Amino acid sequence: MLTLQDTLVFAVFLTLFLGVNYLVFAYGGHWFFYRFLGPKIPHRRILEAEASPSQVAKEKSRSLMTQVIFFLTALTLYILFKLGWTQVYVTWDERGPLYFILSFFIVHQIHDAYFYWSHRLMHEWRPLKRFHFVHHESAPPTPFSALSFHPVEAFIQGFFWILISFLIPVSALWLFAFYSFMFYINMWGHSSYEFWHRDLLTHPILKALNTPTHHNVHHKYHKYNYSIYYNFWDRLCGTNHPEYENHYRAVKARTETAKTSRLMKLLKL
Repeated sequence: MLTLQDTLVFAVFLTLFLGVNYLVFAYGGHWFFYRFLGPKIPHRRILEAEASPSQVAKEKSRSLMTQVIFFLTALTLYILFKLGWTQVYVTWDERGPLYFILSFFIVHQIHDAYFYWSHRLMHEWRPLKRFHFVHHESAPPTPFSALSFHPVEAFIQGFFWILISFLIPVSALWLFAFYSFMFYINMWGHSSYEFWHRDLLTHPILKALNTPTHHNVHHKYHKYNYSIYYNFWDRLCGTNHPEYENHYRAVKARTETAKTSRLMKLLKL
């Protein structure tokens, strides 16, 4: 049953949830990489250029608008849920513990495909391209770039949550958890530092994953490298940038000659 009181309570909770995520992943990520750890590991920098204060200020401003659009999208989803129009459920084990666990990975895979194809469309379809290239003003990207979108792109990114609520039965808990997971990965991809395995590109399992270098190269050349979590779609569709592997190997070569941590050496990071 949809009531005004419940809707207001959810709106307050949602505001806090979005705010905390932004503080942790955008501000926290920026502090960690650019203030705390970054100055100690210049050999792990992916791109030499540094973001200007004006770029960061724009990213924060645009991220605020993105948060507003995400808020409105989530509020719409809540109303649809209360009206009984979605497949979202509240009790975590309503469909059994096994499905609860599997559903997270199902959502993960669907979002991987959704992001690749929507991202590629925003690069290759002229009516959307001009909206997406607002995001590409972040060069090099920073953790604040993660949500620095034009409102049209913010709507496209937020629409996924409504789409998934109609596609499959999904726990409300996973919707919130997956948003935080997505933000974390997005922040990591927009950082300018590389910590992945030195042999990732040839490793039988790890080569399926994307790296911060992958997305930094995308921001540098403004084309190719459209995927987010895995390299599957870029490999399948031939959209990995020709310079991606060269950039990654160059970063890892600098890392190998400069790192001093025994743990990093042992893990080949």
